[in-house]
Amino acid sequence: MNYKELKEYADKYNRKEIIINEHDIEPLYDISLVEGKRLSKIYNADIDIVLIALALMDSKLPEAVRLKKPKEHVEMSLKAAKQILDEVYDLDDEKRKNILKCIEEHHGSSKYYSIESEVVANADCCKFLSPKGIMTYASILARRLNDFEKEWEKLEFKMDEKIKYVSLEKEELMPIYDNFKKYLNSCRKK
Repeated sequence: MNYKELKEYADKYNRKEIIINEHDIEPLYDISLVEGKRLSKIYNADIDIVLIALALMDSKLPEAVRLKKPKEHVEMSLKAAKQILDEVYDLDDEKRKNILKCIEEHHGSSKYYSIESEVVANADCCKFLSPKGIMTYASILARRLNDFEKEWEKLEFKMDEKIKYVSLEKEELMPIYDNFKKYLNSCRKK
């Protein structure tokens, strides 16, 4: 395949992995794509690299969860991404390295390899910090767990984890984070 076809291939590959592993994260993936496009425009990042990396960064998460090895999903996704990128005959070394660094750093970094890598990490955070992302994740947890306290704990854990990694537009996300934390705390008191 050529580089132009890679973006569509990566997207289809990720969606197929979600389906064959019977996972429910597709709505969160879609949120990350919207955020990735938005942040790419604002910060002048290469949108193709961002979208390819967003598709591949968690492509093996459904399989890793099924295998009860969720923490290994980054390594697994990197391995799959390398194999996919090897099939692209006109991908230059810098773009290849940038895509792989985006995947490697999507859970945050003290010094990002590129603006694309930082955009990808922040788009990943927005999945769990934007109002739509928080409500989507809460809905997913409700279907999975059917236990309010466990759902709230997982939701709060993910919000707390992701707010630490936000480096772009943190001032916009902090009030959302703070308000949802207040709502969760007030629900627990009642």
